[in-house]
Amino acid sequence: MKTYQIPVPTFDLDHTLRCGQVFRWRESKDGWIDIVIKAKQEGDVLIVKSNLDMEDVMSYFRLSDDLDDIYKHISKDEVMNEAIARYRGMRLIRQEPWECLISYLCSINNRIPQIERMIQNLSTYFGEEICDGFYSFPSPERLAEATRSELEKCKLGFRVDWILGIAKKVCDGELILNQLRNLDYQNAKEMLMKIDGVGHKVADCVLLYSLDKLEAFPVDVHIRRLTQREYFQNQEVSDEIIREWAKGYFGDYAGYAQQYLFYYERSRGGKR
Repeated sequence: MKTYQIPVPTFDLDHTLRCGQVFRWRESKDGWIDIVIKAKQEGDVLIVKSNLDMEDVMSYFRLSDDLDDIYKHISKDEVMNEAIARYRGMRLIRQEPWECLISYLCSINNRIPQIERMIQNLSTYFGEEICDGFYSFPSPERLAEATRSELEKCKLGFRVDWILGIAKKVCDGELILNQLRNLDYQNAKEMLMKIDGVGHKVADCVLLYSLDKLEAFPVDVHIRRLTQREYFQNQEVSDEIIREWAKGYFGDYAGYAQQYLFYYERSRGGKR
């Protein structure tokens, strides 16, 4: 493995990996471990051990994002300012789109520990062992050839048919996820929502966390509760109204605002 020491003046590894956007990192006594990366932070230095090139590591952690400039755009009120102050340095992760899509399908009506378990099951049953019990995320080809009964062993529940269907679409070339990066936000979202099982929240998560659409604003139970309480005077409003409000209020970096507000609200109340 190569070792990199990367200066990171505005970065917090713990907040970035704990905030609920990724599901496969594990904390160890000397940092964090994913299947291809070991990472820890010492002050303003990120220490990474990986066979990836440093450019790929920096891209994954979005270290080129100008967080100070982003903060200027989204620092609109006391709630947002408190969230930024508490979790300063938290960055979005640029995930691989295929894994991100399947992961967020697993998130539907689910809590984070159950999401992590489903993803671990999929990797163990259908991925390849990399080392010492760490498995790669299964390829679309491997899942497309799986039987329904094999997938049911992963405790996926009602998501089995969706995952089979998406895997086959990717293998047949009907769905090329990386091409969505070249579309604007609205057209990319419409394409994703043509897929069985993909609604507004899953589409926005995939667009935000893997396809560089930083204006996406996923609405879940935590965001719904916080925005209705803090911005709509405790009125019940639709998710569509919340998304439109966020677009106008936070602009091009609404997705960053969402992650800070989500983590702020989730940390305040019961974890989900």
